[in-house]
Amino acid sequence: MRQITYVVILLFIIPYSVYSQSIPDIEKLLETNDIESSEDYYEDMINSLIRLSAQPINLNSAGFDSLKMLFFLSDAQIDNLLDFRKKHGPFTHPNELLLVTGISQQDLSNIKPFIRIGTYTPEKQSRYHLSQEILARLKMTRPKQAGYKKYSRKAFLYEKDYLAKKQSRFQGPPVGTLLKYKISNQQHWQGGLTLENDPGENYFSKSQKTGFDFLSAHACYTPGKIIHRIIVGDYKLQWGQGLLAWSGYSSGKSTSTLSNEKSGNGIAPYTSTDENRYLRGMAVSLHPTRTITTEIFVSYKKTDGNLADLDTLSPKTVQTATLYETGYHRNLSECEKKHNLKEFTTGLSTHLNHRYFRIGVQLLHYNFSPALTIGKAAYQQYNETGHQRTLVSVDYKTGGYHFYLFGETARSDNGTWATVNGLRYSGIPRFALCALYRHYDKGYHSHYNSGFAEYSNTTNEEGLYLGLESTPFRSLKINAYYDRFRFFSPRYQATIPGNGQEIVGDVTFNRSRWDCSFRFKHEEKPEDDKTGENLQSVSRIKQEYRLQFTYSICEQLKSRTRTSYTRYMKKEKHEGGYLLYQDLMYSSLQTNLKAQFRFAYFDTDSYNTRIYAYENNVLYGYSFPALYDRGFRSYLNLNWKPFTLITLYLKAGLTYYPDKSTISSSLTQVNDNKLFDLSFQIRIKL
Repeated sequence: MRQITYVVILLFIIPYSVYSQSIPDIEKLLETNDIESSEDYYEDMINSLIRLSAQPINLNSAGFDSLKMLFFLSDAQIDNLLDFRKKHGPFTHPNELLLVTGISQQDLSNIKPFIRIGTYTPEKQSRYHLSQEILARLKMTRPKQAGYKKYSRKAFLYEKDYLAKKQSRFQGPPVGTLLKYKISNQQHWQGGLTLENDPGENYFSKSQKTGFDFLSAHACYTPGKIIHRIIVGDYKLQWGQGLLAWSGYSSGKSTSTLSNEKSGNGIAPYTSTDENRYLRGMAVSLHPTRTITTEIFVSYKKTDGNLADLDTLSPKTVQTATLYETGYHRNLSECEKKHNLKEFTTGLSTHLNHRYFRIGVQLLHYNFSPALTIGKAAYQQYNETGHQRTLVSVDYKTGGYHFYLFGETARSDNGTWATVNGLRYSGIPRFALCALYRHYDKGYHSHYNSGFAEYSNTTNEEGLYLGLESTPFRSLKINAYYDRFRFFSPRYQATIPGNGQEIVGDVTFNRSRWDCSFRFKHEEKPEDDKTGENLQSVSRIKQEYRLQFTYSICEQLKSRTRTSYTRYMKKEKHEGGYLLYQDLMYSSLQTNLKAQFRFAYFDTDSYNTRIYAYENNVLYGYSFPALYDRGFRSYLNLNWKPFTLITLYLKAGLTYYPDKSTISSSLTQVNDNKLFDLSFQIRIKL
């Protein structure tokens, strides 16, 4: 009963007077342009675009960093836009963007809702008028997983076996919940509250004293003068090229081959559900002069960790821990890992923004208590250790004569360093190139980083990336890149250092009512081979081929067909697999009803040849499942707006494996060959 009362109170707190606001179909834009990021990055993109739809970017005054927030333009396209504006003067109409080299009608349609020409005067509101959003979501899967099974003492011969099963059992219901509340007053201030429970997590228990497993809140004030922004509560950082601190959407290797330069927003409110990559405390952004920006923050929070055995060989007893970053607290074992680490973080960033260059200095210090220790696997031997770490970095951006340079170099107090530097050239009409070099010592670590890399932790890697983007015709676009990298110490699934390479090519042809694209990817990495008597490292090769055809049957209905084939080769082992699916996407003329339906068939030899396929979902939701073995996958996604202020979302999917009797293993095992998933969401915009 307490849980229900808690939710009802939250849903109906609507102070002051409010006004409605319409937004463009952002989910459709991201899906149409094949923007596939991680779950929390995806939510970050949607939040950014919703904000831009309310406060569009001025096309005649925006710089590179501002235009980078559009996501739909590559770095080379932004370069060409800025060169065109410098040469021909301010734009007088958005359609003039079609005169910019490399920008097509599709590109213009993508960014139109988020740009403006000339002076922007928002509707005058009193200081008491608020914009509010309330969002509630439920998600579940059926049949129930093994972790929800109840056990009787009589079924076990020994007490210890019964207690082990009882400790591993999920404590909460098989339903995940999410509640979000946002409130803002134009550009001056905003606040937000996020409450989230994964399926299996309990409510109002010893480990969830606030009711929900994850609670996040923030308040942000933007005076707009010397003090540019103040945030209290939860926030994120985006500094430099991500070697010290970066949270949220991060550009990396993708079919948009010339989108490698990061353009961060500094400090910003945290609204996602990732339970690790955020800061909690206070942050201030200052603009003492027109060309200087400074940011200062202090953070303290508790985070998850596996407590290690006490080190009794030391002169005094020392407690250590390893990070636990899954965010799951479903059973007693997982709940014991919750909030075992105390994390204190502080930092300072200062930038000089000149007409011809930008240079900045960042300082970051953090402290864990108890101290971190390495894991047991070979690839974990150079994991971060110790109580504290202090890092400093310098980042820069400059350019001229169609050449653009950017980069960041960082050094840690343990003597290790990391650097990433990029060069981009767009002086040839309809053709652009980039080169990016990175070197990250194996002992370099920053708990909050997210630099350009083969792996996500920005350490133990050196590589050279070469990218190409070409539009020989307005309807034809070609993207390709080659990345060569090596590791200084073992990485995941390898016990000795090695090197690898990656080649990707993507060709897209657009017409007024249809488009066709072909993508090829070749990836080669070192992996252990355990088939012989001696353990050795060999080269693992994975290749992917993808052909997609999209056709607009009419204004309301669109069809999309995709076929994918993948190959896996490792010494004598050769495996393959394919995926074929058909999508139908419907949007009513009044835009109050949208629907997407998919029917897919997949057949792969094993998990090695798995194929990922993006799926439409509820707003802020993310679905990018890995399909493998033989089976069928179908889903229906509905988006209905019965009233101006209310939008309802429903996602129902079914996966069927005709050759299986069980799905998954351990606590997530299902004793069936069918798996049903359902998500329901309501969004109230006031």
